[in-house]
Amino acid sequence: MRRFPIELFIVVLAAVMLVLGWRIYGAGEMGRFGPAVHAQKAPSELYARLTVRYTKGPVLEEHYDMSDVEGVSTFSYRVRGYSGRQITVSAPAARVYDVSFFFGRLDQDGIWQLTDKPPLPGADPAYTVYVKQLADYKTGERTVTFTSPEYWASKAGHQYEIDLSKGVPKDLVFIAGSRAGDARYEQIVKDFLAFGPDEFRRNVAAAQARVRSAHG
Repeated sequence: MRRFPIELFIVVLAAVMLVLGWRIYGAGEMGRFGPAVHAQKAPSELYARLTVRYTKGPVLEEHYDMSDVEGVSTFSYRVRGYSGRQITVSAPAARVYDVSFFFGRLDQDGIWQLTDKPPLPGADPAYTVYVKQLADYKTGERTVTFTSPEYWASKAGHQYEIDLSKGVPKDLVFIAGSRAGDARYEQIVKDFLAFGPDEFRRNVAAAQARVRSAHG
């Protein structure tokens, strides 16, 4: 009568235990970490642009363009004058956090709550803000146009409060009110104008100066 080799029995038993262990514990762990792995593979793209258009010289148009795709940031500034001169300042693509931090600031300052505003008579310049975010397999996108952000921040209108605990006011004209301006328009523009490391902003200022000098 042949004896079953003990070594083969141990190998078979180990294989069976391994399969059972995977089915009991491995599947559960994959269920726990599966969403995290899924999130890590999610595409990440951020885009932010500001275009400023003037109706009179010396500057015709300014354009800020920032993007961060999968952690790689690029940003540029372009200025064009009525003289025809155009200058572009750009930073090479790099794994830096300038754009991602900037996009977080825009989000904090209320970029997604802005809506189009009608142009005011004689207002100059006109602003167009564009943002797009692709994260966690979801996309958000918005384009907003407006003029005179300082007006919407401080002079856009009033909101009134009526205290009926003392009876109905006899003269509604003199009800106390408070301004209901929206500072987000002005703040978003300031965010774009202040964007970038010191060297980038110095180059932007130099480009603006050269375009203005060409007008004269």
